[in-house]
Amino acid sequence: MNPAGRKYLIDASTIRGGGGFTHLVNVIPELARMAPQDSFRVICCDKRIPAALPELANLEVDYLGEMRLRDRVRFKYRGVARRAAEWGADLYFSCGEMAPLSAPCPMVAAFRNPNVFDLGASYKLSWKQQLRLRLLNVAARVSARSCERVMFVSEDSARWMGDAAGLPMEKRVAIAHGIDPARWRRPEREQRESHERPYILSVSSIYPYKNYLRLIEAYAELAESHPGVPDLVIVGDNQDDDYLARMQAAREATGELAEQIHIVGEVSYDEIHRWYHGASLFVFPSYLETFGIPMLEAMAAGLPIVAADTPVFREIAADAAFYADPFDAHAFADAMSEVLFRPGAAAALAKRGTERLREFTWRRSASRLLALFRSVLAHEASAPQPARALAFPLTATRPAALAAPGFATHVTRSH
Repeated sequence: MNPAGRKYLIDASTIRGGGGFTHLVNVIPELARMAPQDSFRVICCDKRIPAALPELANLEVDYLGEMRLRDRVRFKYRGVARRAAEWGADLYFSCGEMAPLSAPCPMVAAFRNPNVFDLGASYKLSWKQQLRLRLLNVAARVSARSCERVMFVSEDSARWMGDAAGLPMEKRVAIAHGIDPARWRRPEREQRESHERPYILSVSSIYPYKNYLRLIEAYAELAESHPGVPDLVIVGDNQDDDYLARMQAAREATGELAEQIHIVGEVSYDEIHRWYHGASLFVFPSYLETFGIPMLEAMAAGLPIVAADTPVFREIAADAAFYADPFDAHAFADAMSEVLFRPGAAAALAKRGTERLREFTWRRSASRLLALFRSVLAHEASAPQPARALAFPLTATRPAALAAPGFATHVTRSH
């Protein structure tokens, strides 16, 4: 089949930041540049997306305006298939775990949110949060059945999330995130310091599974045994008021050390580079991730890394990090101490990180995604499928809630 002149509808209507946003604004421009004969149309509800995407002749952006979750879901199930038909899309790609029940073209979806399949098993949720996740879980499993392929961002997530969704192995495709190292390298001269003292950095949104309470506990132990240790700086947008309050209480409970612990809050994507550039060490204590873009950012900035000992983090960083049991504050304190005070450890990790980054580029991610799209279209042409229609099940059997997976001990714009 000749893939020239294909139309790809990219549905980003449920993307609201995080890894999905980072993936979208980096991969879609690469796709458009790789396939100048094809057309790409992005549908979104986040005003940051049109601003972040470059103007390219074969890339259009339809900004629908800000929508509540209910309206975004309604659009997903009622409006997007009509858009695909009107535009004459050859393939529909959902950037999130929901896809319409049927569409006039083959569908591919990206599954990257672990909470939809963990169902809060690894941390406490309110009943409203639990209900929301269960509804999203049902929607994701139905979407998995209606899509020709499902993309995951790591081999680890393809395994456990694919199993939870009841997805056949042949429908699972793992395509890792990437990074542009040049954007993250330390400049020869930084214009201004992000923080006046040396500091240990952690970057991620505020959720319970990000494990910041244990990081604060580990830092307090480290600081008590090593006076003069760099400060701890936590950067990330607040997604859970209760957990943020617990983090602030844990900070105050450290007494005089509280002055060395800084919960900065959200920092713009353009500003976050400076925080990496000024750090001495990067720590990622989260125990529930499908990838870990901050780890790539830290490697690109030349930082040594201490990470939770989980399969996905070992898949990403390999020997470019020291690992610690995410449920053992003492282990994290020891790992940070090793990097900061063992001669040569930090430099060795930073060097390995630079080498490891060669495996993760946005161009490689885009190339694999484009190959996936074309393989789905080729299969469609060679073996036409029955009409795509799927009734929503009246009763849903969800897989048993998963524990956090396997730990080791140690605006419309057109052209």
